[in-house]
Amino acid sequence: MDITKLTSRAIQNKPASRRPSQAAKFDPSRLIRMGFNENPYGMSPKAVEAIRNTASEANNYPDFGAGPLKKAIADFYHLTPDCVLTGSGSSAMIDMLGMTFLNEGDEVLLCMPTFAAFIDMAYVNGAVPVIVPVTEDQRYDLDALRKAVTDKTKLVIICNPNNPTGTYRTAEEIFSFIESLPDTVVTAVDEAYIEFAEAPDCESMVSYLNRFTRPVVILKTFSKYYAMAGVRVGYALSTPELIAEMNKCPAAWNLNKMGQAAAVAALADQAFSTESKGKIVESRHWLTEQMQKLGCTVYPSQTNFIYFSSPVDPVVLKQKMQDSYGIMIGAFEMSRVSIGLPEWNQAFIDALAEILGGCTK
Repeated sequence: MDITKLTSRAIQNKPASRRPSQAAKFDPSRLIRMGFNENPYGMSPKAVEAIRNTASEANNYPDFGAGPLKKAIADFYHLTPDCVLTGSGSSAMIDMLGMTFLNEGDEVLLCMPTFAAFIDMAYVNGAVPVIVPVTEDQRYDLDALRKAVTDKTKLVIICNPNNPTGTYRTAEEIFSFIESLPDTVVTAVDEAYIEFAEAPDCESMVSYLNRFTRPVVILKTFSKYYAMAGVRVGYALSTPELIAEMNKCPAAWNLNKMGQAAAVAALADQAFSTESKGKIVESRHWLTEQMQKLGCTVYPSQTNFIYFSSPVDPVVLKQKMQDSYGIMIGAFEMSRVSIGLPEWNQAFIDALAEILGGCTK
């Protein structure tokens, strides 16, 4: 049987996913998890309680429109519910972005390295990803992106702060860039990690929504800051007109009952998330200092992970960490380590010291 006669052209032309979760050939449950940018401090107890209370009702369908959650999100950002779209995690939001705006042959413009789901989104919709390298200091290159815009450009992706580099562009820089684009181009700003930022000019674009004269969709998630990666709740913020079009996608109606309840509870418990952030930021500073002492080049992070280079090839370092020390980290153009519990961070530094020490002998 010739499978190519069954599958779509888009799937036939799509390369294998570069996402680490797809490429992993091991059981991460046996490792110290410092590779997926998960929040090690877990969900708010109020969110856990909401899941437990709602699980007994799981035989009934959820509110397909996620009304209470959309209202809670809208109230949090001082928007109206028709500015909010929800879905099963950031990946679902990215899929809906592509389904709504892309036609075959359209160009999706982005810097790399960044979140590989955007590459997948382009291919499965028959679009063409156009890649611009990040700057030498590992930031999104807005000037190069602007020069790369053509009459085929339909979507521009900005991940801020960027994954995997952890670097950011200021809100004013992003605003000016978007306003310089043709009004036929949609910009998606992925803010999955922005709640971890402490730099005062690393701001969400939500407050700019009413100032934009160009189409913009802001992608957000409960996976990172709110530690709900396994629950799968994501959302998008935009004008009511754009949200209404994205809401036509089937994935807009598939957010489960427990996730909706947990997200509402998590939003209401900001004290817990603020405390977790404080611990993560403290560890981010400590890890950065320790890695620099070991001779690594560490790029300033505004996220819950750190991007760095060492004398060891990133793939080799990842394998050594996994096989010899039971620690999972990420490998891209450089290495990435997620910030973990203090004892995990110490174990990582001890292992890194041994590995790098062996390189100098």
